Amino acid sequence: MLGVLARIIMTEDEKSEQCKDVYAHAGLALYWAQCLEKSLENFLCLHARVAGECVTLTELDALEERVEAQTLGRLLADTRKHVRFGNGAEELLATALERRNFLAHQFFKERAEAFVSRAGRDQMVTELIEIRESLRSADVAATVICKALQKVLGISDEMIERELKRLDPNEDA
Repeated sequence: MLGVLARIIMTEDEKSEQCKDVYAHAGLALYWAQCLEKSLENFLCLHARVAGECVTLTELDALEERVEAQTLGRLLADTRKHVRFGNGAEELLATALERRNFLAHQFFKERAEAFVSRAGRDQMVTELIEIRESLRSADVAATVICKALQKVLGISDEMIERELKRLDPNEDA
């Protein structure tokens, strides 16, 4: 019922800059959640290559397709099979998973009443910034383990940059 009421009340105010700010912060937090997912996907693909589980490009492509379909929770569980994170990093990743799931499945439903007031939206922005930072920090931890495997495979940052430039359709413009 509250959700319907919030939709009715927000109709006139939806275009306000503050509402857009809430949406922008939610989008940025979800962006960092997807960065974390991609870092874990990359780790799992790199690990399979290092472990000799994926020798051919076809095997690697098939693995990549499978891991891209996994949830963040499943990606973390699979990564933990190969990596023992320190307590700080483990807590960071567990919190990130919890916050990502809350953001994706409950945040706006549970904040419907807050969303109808300026003070409530300010609180939402503050909370979204905390969620975003949690996800960004977890992505840093995941990126570190990817960098280690890149090194083992002889993949330098320069090689990655060259490939990204090659794939950029605007590079010739």
